[in-house]
Amino acid sequence: MKDRNELIEEQVLRENIRRIVKTVKNKRTEQEGLEEQTLRKVIRKLLVEKTPVADETPHEKTGINVLRKTLKKVIPQIRDDYMSLTTDAAQRTSYMAHLINGIDNLLAPVETNMDAPDAAPEVDLEEEIEIDVEDDGDELIDLGMDILPGEEQEEEPEEESEADEDEATLTRGMEDGDHDATGRNVALSTFKQVQGTIVDDFGELANDEDRELYHDYLKTNVLLWRDKFEDQLSTNLPEPTTPEYEKEKDHIEGGSEEELFEIIDI
Repeated sequence: MKDRNELIEEQVLRENIRRIVKTVKNKRTEQEGLEEQTLRKVIRKLLVEKTPVADETPHEKTGINVLRKTLKKVIPQIRDDYMSLTTDAAQRTSYMAHLINGIDNLLAPVETNMDAPDAAPEVDLEEEIEIDVEDDGDELIDLGMDILPGEEQEEEPEEESEADEDEATLTRGMEDGDHDATGRNVALSTFKQVQGTIVDDFGELANDEDRELYHDYLKTNVLLWRDKFEDQLSTNLPEPTTPEYEKEKDHIEGGSEEELFEIIDI
């Protein structure tokens, strides 16, 4: 039969064993947690790292693929200029109307030139050219000159400047009185920045269907982006107010029904 001391020693031993087992388990759990945390960091890092992938799946039509390239270059400029027009919605309406009109006027002659046949006929350089020179005595030969020596030649009107040409392209077919002047001016600035890119990219296309898709969907996408810009403006712009309005608003909200009608009548 075990005496009291043996029982106490056995109990202490058991407690120490439990403590050791518990400590080992805790360390193992802690180690597993650290390993899991390390693994998560590695996985997260792998997910964050960028891998080289294609920008977009190519569209079945070349015109749309070229248009994507154009939009990446011109939309940031359009966005910045459009969203700067915050005083009045009429400014943005005028801006977009002029820009779309300018795109139409810009691409129409390009399409015409690309569709036109070669104007110069082929010339056989080996063909002999006979010139019959008649002796007309002292008869004056017409050299195609409309003026005689000593006469002043009228100055021809100066060619239209590049800036005037851009404005004419932007506004041709529109009535300026129906649109906000600020929106028109900002649209002209945008047009000068993006027209070169549009003409260059459009010039790559020789297929009629591709050119039509590019032209139509360029305008469509600009308008769709306009809608996104408007959503951002409606979210970001503070509600217009004045101190007088806030004062009257507080008075109305705290007044009786009779006072409300009295204020509204005024």
